[in-house]
Amino acid sequence: MKIEGKAFIITGGCGSIGGTTAKMIIERGGYAVIFDVLDKETGEAKVKTYHPERAFYFKVDIADYDGVSAATAAALEVIPKGSLAGGVHCAAIAPGRQWSHKLRDSVSTFAKVLNVNVYGTFVVDAVIADAINSQYPDQGPFGERTTEERGIIINIASAVARPVPARCLTYGASKTAVLGVSSGMSDFLGPFGIRVCSVSPAVVASALMGPDRLPYFEAELEAAAVFPRRQSDPSEVGHGIIFLIENGMMNDYELRIDGGWRNSSNWAGPVDPRKNAISLE
Repeated sequence: MKIEGKAFIITGGCGSIGGTTAKMIIERGGYAVIFDVLDKETGEAKVKTYHPERAFYFKVDIADYDGVSAATAAALEVIPKGSLAGGVHCAAIAPGRQWSHKLRDSVSTFAKVLNVNVYGTFVVDAVIADAINSQYPDQGPFGERTTEERGIIINIASAVARPVPARCLTYGASKTAVLGVSSGMSDFLGPFGIRVCSVSPAVVASALMGPDRLPYFEAELEAAAVFPRRQSDPSEVGHGIIFLIENGMMNDYELRIDGGWRNSSNWAGPVDPRKNAISLE
């Protein structure tokens, strides 16, 4: 897919990965429609630093179906007619708490994480896909199988989606579900010429990670990643996303950007990992 002249909805587009990806799309002649939770004035001011004319902002809660639908409909009015070619879904939450031996302490957190990270992913993917298809003539209740490429949706999963370590108990499992949503959506949307892929980064310094957890995970990368043993730069993730957009054969694919990190709790280390971990996600 050629990005020039195409528009992409980017959730979490005011964050590190989403913001970097938006700028890369704009640099290639595309349009970036940013969905995020910043207030309207702050969000608009931020995205105008990406580009004064080809970046647009909408305040959106990704777990609010009506809100996502309304913002997407509004986006179709501000971008060039027929230009919507996909979405990059970066928005997520990763709340943390002190590690305890009681699993029930994580139940309420799990419910919140599932609602945003999993239900929100399904909502965003579904609404964007329908919006892409709305730009094409109605072909009946099922639609003819097309041979043209209409678009691509990329969901951000995580290196902790598989295997899921104990310290990412709720967040990791939610990202495992994101991989499942991506695969199912790919099969469903194939006849409409819409590809669906996922990107699984390792540790990326961002507001999602927070300053308290970063040193712990950096130590884990140093101990267990193959190479390089460091956090990922948002641009490295962004370049992976651009590759998936531009290569039309990439579909139903999980791109891991993780330095070969296959994490699990290091019970063989000199210190009990439960004492090192700042929080359980």
